[in-house]
Amino acid sequence: MINFHAEKELKNFSYRVSFKSEAQITALFAPSGSGKTLTLQMIAGLQKPDRGEIEVNGKVLFCSQRGVNLPPQKRNVGYLFQDYALFPHMTVKENILFASKDKKLFTEIVELLEIADILEKYPEQISGGQKQRVALARAIMRRPEVLLLDEPFSALHKELKESLYRELLSIIKQFDQKAILVTHDFEEVLKLSQKVVILNRGKTVQEGTPVNVFMNPCNLKAAKLLGHSNFFKGKIISCKENFSEVMLKSGIKLKCRKRNDVKIGDSVFASILPYSLALSPSAESTRLTVLVKKINRDMRFTRINVEFEKENIEFFIPSSLSPNFIMEEGRTATIYLSADFVPVIPVVRTI
Repeated sequence: MINFHAEKELKNFSYRVSFKSEAQITALFAPSGSGKTLTLQMIAGLQKPDRGEIEVNGKVLFCSQRGVNLPPQKRNVGYLFQDYALFPHMTVKENILFASKDKKLFTEIVELLEIADILEKYPEQISGGQKQRVALARAIMRRPEVLLLDEPFSALHKELKESLYRELLSIIKQFDQKAILVTHDFEEVLKLSQKVVILNRGKTVQEGTPVNVFMNPCNLKAAKLLGHSNFFKGKIISCKENFSEVMLKSGIKLKCRKRNDVKIGDSVFASILPYSLALSPSAESTRLTVLVKKINRDMRFTRINVEFEKENIEFFIPSSLSPNFIMEEGRTATIYLSADFVPVIPVVRTI
């Protein structure tokens, strides 16, 4: 269990962040300069809040009211830095054993991460992916209460990232490890975490499971942070069992994802996601006529740019399904949008 509440006044930056999580991996998702790394530093004891309380697995690391501020070495926190921070004068083996001399645990981790063949090498002699594995091994050797991961995959190419995602999840599961992952890549959030906390300009914006947060942004700014890009303003005109109906200014009615915190008459934005196209009409889909502007095909997806309500929308269709959509550039086409992939975003809430 992680219970975090901290406040700190910095030059031109006011920090107020709170969240609770029992998830195995909690992601802190935010653009640069929002306080993600500062949050990790406060948990690790490298930065001191002005006020607040930080508790991990029942252990109070900091409490301004009770005068508690444990030094970093007493917090039992593992920290995986973005640049790995390996000791250049030590071999891989020495780097890992620096955290703990537990030989049994060492053998287990080395086998799991498949780094036995580089143990006698120095950091300058190994690749970026290998450095990542070594840094992870060293962090786990401490058997930390919580593992702090500060954008550990940001400098790696996609194929290597995918491999390291699997290894990280394997390590986390094997050692029943709690972790906090800092990232600005929401795909990473979806693949690795069970809970996400969105930060913006030093404030907590929204928290919840990654899918629920993505499909139900609390406001327009949060939606944009999450990667939503096509917004159409309207009003809720009906709330059915499986969807809500939004009427746009033009009079077009869109069937949208059901949301319990909006009601008939509320002003909202309908967010049309790139993968909202339905293969066939249904009771939960909206029939639209659009102008096809551009079609781009590759091995994985067909990307179709259309004009709707004087706005450009890009749709992604898996290449294997694209023959089901008969479209030509410069012509109008009839499409169907699945209500479940057209989220509704309240207008009144702000960050």
